[in-house]
Amino acid sequence: MKICIIHSSDEGIEAGEEDPEDVWPEPGLYTNHHTFENRLIVKDRAHAQIDDAVAGGFDFYINFMWGTHDDAIAGVEAIRYFESLNLPFAGNTSFERSRSKFDFFADATRVGSPPIPGTDKFPLFVKPAFDFASKLIDGNSLCRDEAELEATVQSLGVRLRGARLRRATALGLSDPDAYVKQCEAAGRSSDDLVVQEFIDGEEYSVVVLKMGEVPVPLTPLWSRPKKKLPGNEQFLTYELKYDAGSLYELLSEEEHPDLYAYLQRVAVEAFWTSQSHLSNMGCEVDFRVDKNGKAYVIEVDPLPVWFFPPGSRFEDLDVKHDLPGQHRAALNVFITNYFLQNPDDKRRAKHARITEFYDTLGPQYEQATSEGSGAVQCAAHIAASFPHDGMVLDLACRTGVVGRALTSDAGPVQQLIGVDSSTRMLDICRENGRYAELVHQPIVPYLGRREEQVDHIFCLSGLQFLFVEELDFVLVRCFQLAKYSITLMLDDNPVIHSEAATPVQALAVKHEDNIESFALPRGWCLAHRQTMTTGPETKITIFRFERQGKAPGV
Repeated sequence: MKICIIHSSDEGIEAGEEDPEDVWPEPGLYTNHHTFENRLIVKDRAHAQIDDAVAGGFDFYINFMWGTHDDAIAGVEAIRYFESLNLPFAGNTSFERSRSKFDFFADATRVGSPPIPGTDKFPLFVKPAFDFASKLIDGNSLCRDEAELEATVQSLGVRLRGARLRRATALGLSDPDAYVKQCEAAGRSSDDLVVQEFIDGEEYSVVVLKMGEVPVPLTPLWSRPKKKLPGNEQFLTYELKYDAGSLYELLSEEEHPDLYAYLQRVAVEAFWTSQSHLSNMGCEVDFRVDKNGKAYVIEVDPLPVWFFPPGSRFEDLDVKHDLPGQHRAALNVFITNYFLQNPDDKRRAKHARITEFYDTLGPQYEQATSEGSGAVQCAAHIAASFPHDGMVLDLACRTGVVGRALTSDAGPVQQLIGVDSSTRMLDICRENGRYAELVHQPIVPYLGRREEQVDHIFCLSGLQFLFVEELDFVLVRCFQLAKYSITLMLDDNPVIHSEAATPVQALAVKHEDNIESFALPRGWCLAHRQTMTTGPETKITIFRFERQGKAPGV
């Protein structure tokens, strides 16, 4: 794909007013699947610059514009215009950028989830509702009594005047000065301020990635500032957060299993309450955990992956550590998320052609497999060579080649689940009676909805028809859902990639290199790779991945 990366330009913005200079997302550093161009958007020229970008004929867009109504950089209004063009994209949305921390906390209070700080007991903490990255937070943000609270609110009123004027103008208010005075008069009750009980404790963050319709939390990150403020009550100011010595560390699941699982669970609650499921990426959830071990959500950031350069102190350590396929897969997941909700004509036509082909092919396919096709040889070899105790998920099951091999030659398979997009193939598979459950659905949307893990996953047919971004999505979900093993098969038939290919064969993609270059998640290995000759010009390649140190069926 030809992808356009859209950024907010800091042209004309005073140094230090917006992002630190070394923050720059670069997805192109992590993949050769796509080509990338960066476009910088200036707030007062946004429409023309977006039109110019669209004229470049891009296949997909990643939006990193982040300005709110308060900011001097491109954001809400520019994103809303871009959205009106109905182009395929992932990234920040105008809906999210127009919301504030105040809105999120109001929603959390209404639904009772996730846990957030209270608002009544001193010490109280005061911060802007629209700001980010701890800007305008300093030693005076912590207020121990009414006098300190009043002084901090008044001080913030002065510092927020410019942002309030910009917000009033962006909202189309006829008298911006009157709006500013209204905010100032509201004091601590102004809806552009957040006043909450101060939680004295450690700071953590958890990324929750959207995988189709499933939120998947990554490893929690633990904030480790280089310096600390005077006194016992600690928090991050803008200067501390971006100090060269401040960093985030991965929280060890082995050393802190309860906290690890707890933060992930609460992060998923925040994902739903913040309506991050409406994006094509997910979110990052920031916490403070008090001395009794209770976690409070203090902010939800709409960008879960920043694609900062490798080795940067802002690098996405959790993605590198926890996500199968790492950054390459993250990008391809985001692209797939969009097209799962908004399939284009090319994808609809491809799916219809493949489904029609296999519906028509059903009886011949069953006959070919009964006589010993490449898929049959592969399934028999794997079934005879490795244990498959427990629950087995068979993706693109066709007429049930895997089911026949496992139930005749393998150990105690407790349950077989087959998934296929062809009704006729499933009818034949059902007649064989080996599957406890058969699902009529393409494998990509199926994996985008499934949450329950299985012991083993097979996909001996169908991978060749996936777009490259869909392949990564499937691989990520397989590694997340399989407890013990994943077995994949790829056909290598020269005719598929020649002028003699049929219309359906011409849709096939050679994915062997893409599977080999996929970054395996921690704890997994390529246990078996074999190329089998199944005809004069036809070969199949088997990839079997196993989770290390884990017994089958456990």
